Amino acid sequence: MQTFLPYPDFEASARVLDTKRLGKQRVEVIQVVRALTVPSYAWKSHPAVLMWSGYEEALGTYGLVVSRTWCERGFDDTCAATIAADLARVGVGELRPQAELAAASALPPWLGDEGLHRSHRSALLRKDPAAYGEVFRDVPDDLPYVWPVRAPGVLEAEARREAAAAARAARQLEKARLDAEKAARRRSRAAKKAARTRRENQRRAAG
Repeated sequence: MQTFLPYPDFEASARVLDTKRLGKQRVEVIQVVRALTVPSYAWKSHPAVLMWSGYEEALGTYGLVVSRTWCERGFDDTCAATIAADLARVGVGELRPQAELAAASALPPWLGDEGLHRSHRSALLRKDPAAYGEVFRDVPDDLPYVWPVRAPGVLEAEARREAAAAARAARQLEKARLDAEKAARRRSRAAKKAARTRRENQRRAAG
């Protein structure tokens, strides 16, 4: 699940998508809208859903732009009406253009994050090198997705892993310290023994 935004501008993003992904984006928007607005719907903790939480109107506007671009390529569309109806049921009756949303500070704060948009360009290039090789020629095809919002459970799991890694590192440092102390004591005992041996040898030689 992903809403592809290779650029901050919805129109530019929709127009650069290949036809296969453009068509699928309409369905992705419906799924994300429902995950955000229907209590029993799945995918609620998916980062592609969480990133739009609180910005359902902006998501709907993106969906309408994608659907309109789909129609401009000569295909029929029923998704725009579904998106609008789903949002109207939760009180989002008007889907303003992106420029109006920007003026009203109603766009998600991650929109315009070049790291995020670049990661989407990389993913598209990875999925279809033939379609995007020339368009995104300055982008590597192995960048991981940048997710602006992640589920609390994922963050907690990452925190646990980081804590466990820190604990392992601390144990390793402590073990190294103890090993160094043991080695130093062994060297000290060996040096003292060697000194005693030298003194004994010197006494014998003197006697």
